[in-house]
Amino acid sequence: MIIKNFEQLDVLVDSIKPWAQKNTCLILNGEMGAGKTTFTKNLLAALGVQEMVNSPTFIIMNQYQIPNLKINHVDAYRLAGGEESQMYLEQFFDAFSVIEWAQNLEIDLQKYFKVIEISIKILGEDIREFLIKELN
Repeated sequence: MIIKNFEQLDVLVDSIKPWAQKNTCLILNGEMGAGKTTFTKNLLAALGVQEMVNSPTFIIMNQYQIPNLKINHVDAYRLAGGEESQMYLEQFFDAFSVIEWAQNLEIDLQKYFKVIEISIKILGEDIREFLIKELN
């Protein structure tokens, strides 16, 4: 799906909302500045998160609670994997987790969770292509 404005992003977010369930990981792939955090802010707002959603680049993970669902927003850009990754794995159980730079976690998420991957490609200054794939 090609997104050229926020109205189109809202349509995409609405199509993703049904996947926001416990034990589900939404992996966001894309280069720096592709819009991973912008997408996450819109998705979490649509799910009912009232707090300000910020990029967790320096703290690695932000957690939010809405009725009946814990949500994790992870930016694993600075992680080196190993034991540190295992610490975050425990937080993903019984939660919906949105994960940027998931490859840095070095965890086989498909072994434990339903995994949806969204790849975001920059096509122009404000134009993005979103490719969505269920991995299991």
